[in-house]
Amino acid sequence: MQTMRSAIRLIAFLAAMSIALPAMAHGDHDARPLLRRAEVGPYTVSLWQVYPDVGSAIIPHLIVMFDDGMPDEGAVVSVQVGSENVHVMPSMTTTGAWETMSGVEPGDVVSVTISARGESWSLPTVVIPPPLTSVLPMRALIAISIFLATAVAWWAAGRTAQAWRRPITYRNVGLDG
Repeated sequence: MQTMRSAIRLIAFLAAMSIALPAMAHGDHDARPLLRRAEVGPYTVSLWQVYPDVGSAIIPHLIVMFDDGMPDEGAVVSVQVGSENVHVMPSMTTTGAWETMSGVEPGDVVSVTISARGESWSLPTVVIPPPLTSVLPMRALIAISIFLATAVAWWAAGRTAQAWRRPITYRNVGLDG
């Protein structure tokens, strides 16, 4: 019976990790796609911008993600922002990706070139769009949530104090002695 429980726990752990591990890499939860599944020579590439407010980056930087795995050995990815070359290196957090080490601003024009085996391919140039804004008034929602939580806590504290102040009365519940 104990081995059955251990096997079930192991299966549950593996199932949870199979769900959690993809979320540890960059994706829709902390980055936005700028260009998806573009055919560049023999590669399929996506270009992502990592959000600056998720703790994974101090500045919004770019990820060049090879959707069909890592490029050939010796392949070089180069990125230009405006007319300046930007330092790019294989990503430490995302398999099959290269990351820039500097940020990009809205309006920047980004060019990506992939070179391998003496050939060179370029992605279409991408203009960095302005950051996405929430359609919900987040500051107002947070303020209302704080107010409601405080009001509920105040009410609960009052009810608790009221219960503690009430004298305990013992009633005879029909037991004649």
